[in-house]
Amino acid sequence: MGQLRNKYSILKISQSEPRDLIDDMSKAHFSLLRSFGCGIHNFWLFWVRFACLFFIKMAERRAEKRTEMDRESALRLELGKIFQHGAPSIVGTSPDFPDPDYGLVIGFNHPSLGEILRLMYICMLVYPERKYLFPVNILWYEALVPVIDRLAEFGFTLMPVITPKAKKKLMKHAKKIEARVQVNRLTRGFVEAYFARSTEFVKSGQIVLVAPSATRKQYVFDDKATAEGKKPIEPQTMTLLALSIMRAKIEHFAFIPVAIIPPEGASRGLNLLCEYRIMPCNPMSEETIIPRCKQFKDGCNARRFERCFLEAIAKELESNNRKDLITRPG
Repeated sequence: MGQLRNKYSILKISQSEPRDLIDDMSKAHFSLLRSFGCGIHNFWLFWVRFACLFFIKMAERRAEKRTEMDRESALRLELGKIFQHGAPSIVGTSPDFPDPDYGLVIGFNHPSLGEILRLMYICMLVYPERKYLFPVNILWYEALVPVIDRLAEFGFTLMPVITPKAKKKLMKHAKKIEARVQVNRLTRGFVEAYFARSTEFVKSGQIVLVAPSATRKQYVFDDKATAEGKKPIEPQTMTLLALSIMRAKIEHFAFIPVAIIPPEGASRGLNLLCEYRIMPCNPMSEETIIPRCKQFKDGCNARRFERCFLEAIAKELESNNRKDLITRPG
């Protein structure tokens, strides 16, 4: 698949449904970034595409030697081994990742890029027969379009979302009011498309992986007031995802909070060769999730489930002596 070079006019974008635009991007028919005048980000993130191709090629060469299993299984096994050696991790075992026959949503704090590789490895290890859905910042998504089909061979499906930082960059280049209107529309539309696709994955018994913060953040809570429940948590990612699943009337599903503990002094990047601790918390079943999604915190419109989910992660971080990852100082 080639790189994204074509542009759509703002008029064409305004006349297209967000899911259709996502489909066109996935097939390299056009670049949303170039359409809004900020295609330079595709150039700066070339290393993301290069790294993926490098790991995939390496896994393919190693998989060719495994004649005792089918190609897909061999590819997943070898890529998992590459990730485990290059991005090592220790997985907590109390509790361990469950493997029921229904769909799961795995939510994690997101202090760096490094946990993505570690979680990809864990998925291929614990859930080798399933498919996995990741939301991806639109800037990264466009950089990865040329390898989307290759990633699908390993079970990974990517969905683009417009994070607050990406939106700011798009708005900076959207000079006309019509373009700014479309940035706002697509920000909402891409999230709705992601929730719809996530619901499809859960319904079919697959795995959804998502960071509640929707972007890289060192801390679970932005400030002390939010941590203490005096301010609502934003965004309400896990709650909105749960409500989407509930509306689909899916009989069984579970959400798993996961505490990501990077090594001391880790950067916001991949931190290759550095060992992370991946600590799953107790799974939350529909019996727990549904009532908490219906309850509102006194005095505001924030539903209780978001806090319940993030507090499970915070409690695990605290028990592992990493309070520094819970609340932003000040």
